Amino acid sequence: MIGIKILVCSLSIIISFSSFSFSSEITRDNLFLKAGIQAIKGGRKAPNFRLEDLRGKKVELKHFRGKLVFLNFWATWCGPCKEEMPSMEALYNQFKEKDFVFLAICVDYGGVKPVNEFIGKQRYTFPVLIDPKCETLDLFGIKGIPTTLLIDKKGLIIGKTIGPNDWKKPEVISILNLLLEK
Repeated sequence: MIGIKILVCSLSIIISFSSFSFSSEITRDNLFLKAGIQAIKGGRKAPNFRLEDLRGKKVELKHFRGKLVFLNFWATWCGPCKEEMPSMEALYNQFKEKDFVFLAICVDYGGVKPVNEFIGKQRYTFPVLIDPKCETLDLFGIKGIPTTLLIDKKGLIIGKTIGPNDWKKPEVISILNLLLEK
């Protein structure tokens, strides 16, 4: 009789933990959805790239393993890209002191000069990388801009947004905080 009670108790604990895990996955998916981010199940490994920033410093994605990465593809001539940039700046400023890497890859064919002028005029401070040959678009299979990817601490692509997003939404902040805790 005692053995049966222990077995029942053990099963209850296992079911409770399973429910918690399932419940937290549903909560995460709901947050992604409310944040305007498509959750990517069993994310694929993000391919490495090497690009220069606006000062000519070389940046490689693989150096950010162990951090949450916000990877945005944009161009200075793209209206929807410009629309989301003020909220991107706010997001960058809110999370820049955490294990959060913010990279905005500009795919302007003109290279550094027009991008530098645009960023300076708008007074954006988030990191910008230059890809005038659009090689990263192909590398990541990006079909249009703006597109933003979330890459987890293991280097897996776990979220994607196509089109402009309001990156200041409470749901975005919540999902980023949740991902940073993991």
